[in-house]
Amino acid sequence: MSTTVSRASTADRLSRLHEVLERNNLDGAVVCSYQNVSYFAGTYLMTQISLPDRLAFVVVPKGQAPTLIVCGIETRQVREQTDIEDVRDYVEFVDNPTEMLARVLRERGLSGGSIGVDARRLSLASGELLKDQLRGVELVSIDDDIELAQATKDRWEIDTLELGAKATLAAAEETASELRAGATERDFSTTVFLKLMQKGGAPLFLVFASGERTMQAHPESTDRPLEPGQLWRIDFGARFREVVNSDLARTGVVGQPSSEQTATLKALRATQDAGFNAIEPGRPAKEVFNAVRDEFKRQGLPFGMPHIGHGMGIGVHEFPMLEPANEIRLQAGMVLNIEPMVVLESRREAYHTEDLAEVTASGPRLLTPPQQELLQVRE
Repeated sequence: MSTTVSRASTADRLSRLHEVLERNNLDGAVVCSYQNVSYFAGTYLMTQISLPDRLAFVVVPKGQAPTLIVCGIETRQVREQTDIEDVRDYVEFVDNPTEMLARVLRERGLSGGSIGVDARRLSLASGELLKDQLRGVELVSIDDDIELAQATKDRWEIDTLELGAKATLAAAEETASELRAGATERDFSTTVFLKLMQKGGAPLFLVFASGERTMQAHPESTDRPLEPGQLWRIDFGARFREVVNSDLARTGVVGQPSSEQTATLKALRATQDAGFNAIEPGRPAKEVFNAVRDEFKRQGLPFGMPHIGHGMGIGVHEFPMLEPANEIRLQAGMVLNIEPMVVLESRREAYHTEDLAEVTASGPRLLTPPQQELLQVRE
């Protein structure tokens, strides 16, 4: 039985994939991305991220049990994680994993069928090899269907997202309260990562900068000291219970904030609240974007964001993206991050805040309390 998700959750996830097959009149599916293998097999294989040539596949024939194909190095761990009984392994640098996939598809009677694939992740090399070895096979993109299937979360996922988000917030707040002016950006980053690990997270990414460097999209910390009056911002996350991610942003200041800085955060928070207030089942995702954009204008803030938030789960940017063309309607069970950011060229500062909300039948349920004031590193 999986160490990360319940047996019932794994079965429900596979049933969602079978519904995709029925809806698209497909004979089977093959998924290969880290996110999709983790989701449908209940596994966590870090090498799918760090060593992308070490391929893994989940094969789901219509009306049949699934097969999981992994590198032999991973077999022991995988068997402890997954509920899939048919696990096939290959010897790295000896066996071609895509050829093994072709053999499994032939064995399952799918050599000439229509196979749904995560086409945005399946490599051209693997796709061409499958078509060469399985004459007549048709590979059909089901990326959008898979994203939608993963967008609504079960209770375990929502609980883990909430746990991770609150732990991530606590790590940021505790670090800010403990450090003093003169500490470096790197001091902040190392401290906050240690706190994340102590709270059960495996650090995933960290953006941290102070002063004019806050205007960069994804700066990493340096040995620059935190100086009184300087703004700083952090955007970071970790994995919790192996496979579920957190992603949280906060803006802070060294010492007491100026009245301008306080007013800017208040205005930015009004834009975030506008996004939360637009969350309800049945509403197009783009309307959440529109609500935030319109509030930027009302607050007199410059707006230049291509999106204002996103779904969360095994992926950091999951479906639905809250962007101006997304017509998909929100559903209860989706979990969304709302993350307005404003860059003020004249002041050489950028402000960013990000919080998580569950879509419920009655509207949003906030999983983290939005910041009401700038975090402070004391002088």
